[in-house]
Amino acid sequence: MSHIKTDAETSSKSGAKSKKNDYLIKPLEQLAGAKPDAPEWFENAINTPYEDLSLEVEGATIRYSTWGERGKPGLLLVHGGRAHRHWWRPFAPFFSDSFRVAALDLSGLGDSDWRERYSLPCHAREIFAVSEAAGLYDVSRPVVVGHSFGGWATLAAVEIAGEKLGGAVVVDTPFGVPDPDEGYTITMGNETDKIFKTNRVYPTLEDPLMRFRLLPNQPGSELYLLDFIARNGLKEAVDPETGEKGWSWKFDPRHGRNFDIHFDRDLFLSARCPLAFIYGEKSLFVLGDGFEHMKRQAKGRSPFITLPEGHHHLMMDQPIGFVAAMRALLKCWPVRSGH
Repeated sequence: MSHIKTDAETSSKSGAKSKKNDYLIKPLEQLAGAKPDAPEWFENAINTPYEDLSLEVEGATIRYSTWGERGKPGLLLVHGGRAHRHWWRPFAPFFSDSFRVAALDLSGLGDSDWRERYSLPCHAREIFAVSEAAGLYDVSRPVVVGHSFGGWATLAAVEIAGEKLGGAVVVDTPFGVPDPDEGYTITMGNETDKIFKTNRVYPTLEDPLMRFRLLPNQPGSELYLLDFIARNGLKEAVDPETGEKGWSWKFDPRHGRNFDIHFDRDLFLSARCPLAFIYGEKSLFVLGDGFEHMKRQAKGRSPFITLPEGHHHLMMDQPIGFVAAMRALLKCWPVRSGH
């Protein structure tokens, strides 16, 4: 059975050997809580009008945002692990001229409700529910774009009901080589481990901002983007021990630590909708047999784009390059021939 390490596992285990010589990159530490200068395109994008909405999916309130008018083709953006829908807010307006765009918070993440248990099928149902509620089906089947863990959730939607999607774009999601009989299994944590640390409550907003880092460990030069997603990943909270008010990360610390991801077959041989792939040239996940296997399987059937100078969080490294690649892709794809 193929076992694939998650982002957190890859970061911690691969970095353990070089721990003495390596260090955790905390890109906002130097700012000491101050907001960095930002380019005009970013300010224009985050100030573009959008709507915040919500719906209930299997007992949990799921938050999502929309851009553009109804009556256009649908585009759904799915964030990665321990992330949130605001990761997409600087980018969504670049697609709203041509698409009705939505970005959701998966349950347990961002502003959506937490669950006792999480599963990929449940996240897939959240994807379909938001797509329906946001009007992404008004004129055609929507395209779903998933980054990192969001790519697994997107592929789960493809496996469950890919015929309901116009296409799926996988952005720097880690893959291994599947077992020919048993497919893929990605271990997200120990099912029997019932002890989870709660998110720390920091006394000031500056404290968590200065400690913010990306997983896997990577540099980050576009500080205005990192500051934006860090601030939107925090909420006011009360320290349970002291009763003092402070700030805490929004994500449920149990998310991604108490379920396995399993697919019964090679995902790329007979997908139920067109697939496309975008990876960072410097991403940790372009190393190894899994990446090469994916390229071989996708050849001739799916676009495969590698973004120069991009790490795992490629939209945060090369924002304009990422937008240009996505706009070009969505202009000429999906192509039905061969699927």
